[in-house]
Amino acid sequence: MRKLKFEYSMELRFSSPVHSHYFALRCVPGDSLRQKITLSRRGVEPADYISEERDGFGNLKISGCCAAPHDSFCYSIEGTARVKGMIVETSPLHPMYRYPSKYTRFEPEVADFAEKVQRECIGRGAKTAVEKAVCAMNCLYALFQYSPGTTDIGTTAAEALRNGKGVCQDYAHIMTAVMRFMGIPARYVNGLMIGEGFTHAWTEIYTGEGWYGLDPTNNLHIDDYYIKLAHGRDYGDCTVDKGIFRGNAVQEQKIYVNVEEINDDRDSSVNRTSGG
Repeated sequence: MRKLKFEYSMELRFSSPVHSHYFALRCVPGDSLRQKITLSRRGVEPADYISEERDGFGNLKISGCCAAPHDSFCYSIEGTARVKGMIVETSPLHPMYRYPSKYTRFEPEVADFAEKVQRECIGRGAKTAVEKAVCAMNCLYALFQYSPGTTDIGTTAAEALRNGKGVCQDYAHIMTAVMRFMGIPARYVNGLMIGEGFTHAWTEIYTGEGWYGLDPTNNLHIDDYYIKLAHGRDYGDCTVDKGIFRGNAVQEQKIYVNVEEINDDRDSSVNRTSGG
């Protein structure tokens, strides 16, 4: 089990004051079979009130409102995570993870790529859910190009495949869509990864006993360098920060993410090549 220190902060600045600002945040990692979280700091400001609850997918959601005019909004968390890697998290399966969703529809591009993956699986002799998922991940990593700025948060798996390049959200959507097309339940995950200055996205597949994570952006199994924030059918279910406000303003967002390994109660940075 590896011990990681994590920091996450987001700041919004508005060109003119806004009001009636409602927000929902899924930025606080929760305890699970593979990670145990200790928070040392959590702040949200300005806020008239803050409430915590579990959403329909089991993620910790922080929601609240700031009614008064304000020209900035920020939240931050800091803590440690004890993480196990490459394990199956035993859990019952909800059937919703078998079917296409808004970002993972079985459009022709998804079907064509999934059929290529199935032929590759046959050639490799891949039989189990994990073996087939690794085959799909390898194929996607070889086919798709990591290229920031070529897609946006509304891009679907099919659109990303048509484009041939994108970011971690696109890799995770394609992987999730292909797995479901092949009859393997899958879900989209948001989280943090050591060596990366932003949030990251990956896919978990259902093995028959529980969930197992794979990172198609980096062609890696989810090990003890990853901290999970939230999961859902796709990006829309587990957006890290979402909000609405009233006012005529342009917003500027700044995000800071840092994950470091801790050895003997001393912080020591661990470098690892990744794309997100």
